[in-house]
Amino acid sequence: MDIGGTFAKFALFDNDKPSSPATHLHKQHTRYPLETVIRELTQTDTKDALPRGWISETLHLGTGAECGSVMLRMLAIPVLELDNFVAKVEAIALDSTGSAKESMQQRIAATGGGALKRKDELESRFGVDIVVVHELQSLVRGWQQQLNTGGSCAEQQAAPALLCNVGTGVSIVHVTGTDAPGFERVSGSGIGASTLWSLIRRMTSFDDFEQAVVASASSGDAQKADILVGDIYGVKTSKAIGMPPDLVAGFLGKINDDSELSDADMVAALVRMFTNNLGQLAVFQARLLHLDTVWFTGGCFGSVGGADDSTQGQACLVVRKAVDQAVEFWSAGKITVRFPSNAPFLGAAGAVLEAAAAGGTGSPV
Repeated sequence: MDIGGTFAKFALFDNDKPSSPATHLHKQHTRYPLETVIRELTQTDTKDALPRGWISETLHLGTGAECGSVMLRMLAIPVLELDNFVAKVEAIALDSTGSAKESMQQRIAATGGGALKRKDELESRFGVDIVVVHELQSLVRGWQQQLNTGGSCAEQQAAPALLCNVGTGVSIVHVTGTDAPGFERVSGSGIGASTLWSLIRRMTSFDDFEQAVVASASSGDAQKADILVGDIYGVKTSKAIGMPPDLVAGFLGKINDDSELSDADMVAALVRMFTNNLGQLAVFQARLLHLDTVWFTGGCFGSVGGADDSTQGQACLVVRKAVDQAVEFWSAGKITVRFPSNAPFLGAAGAVLEAAAAGGTGSPV
């Protein structure tokens, strides 16, 4: 699991091997309550019934002699609602007398500041032992695993590389692939996805992030809020001096008490400001490191691949497109943007892989 400042993410590597159904299910239900709840909430027929803001994904990793038939089950929950999830697990983890079952023997991998902060509490309530894994090490390991092709269980190394991880804040990580730990955090920013969402809530009437972003793309006009070069120089003069008239000179610079802005206009301007900042930071670091590709990871980019007509899927497409445009501008088309599959869950999945490789846990969670 990966508990950040905004979302708690869970990843379960589920090895579906045939066994006695009744005995197997009862054993799993009583001994491994956390796995049981993750399985229940990531079933295809329960996905649409999840509370608003909860996200579930599944990914078949393939079949092979070493890994068997493996499905990666992924669940993301707003941190403010984590206690509701914990209560579901706790109800299974405790017997009728209120004492922990055998599940206390299970060890699970965890990363993120929230996991470290609440380690003792979650061990007690989940009925598990928690192995804490370095947050960025988990991210890098999860990203490497997602580079696999054709469902192979063998990891493919790719270095050097640059990862721009966007969560509550932003971390930019240089994957060196050399001596341990094989990566370095080279930059970052406190202007992360939590900043964008807080500004949207404060400056508009939206109470749903995905709906706000989708509305901004369908009916919003950022130019009503931003001061453009053309607003200062005029369109004709801007072109004469070689500057695009639609280039932003000042984000949100037109906002005043008399501004006639819709909520969608405001969100469009906020998304443009946020993604331009990301693009600028990433491009500058890529140039310093002489790299021509930046991988963007984090919950706001969603899962790549396959059709997703949900509001959440559409919102992620809007953010990805905006980041792509920002990097295109700041790099003059010389740096490529890439988004890994299941970008929100790389840390959670990587924590499992890293802990297992170090011999810290035999658990698939």
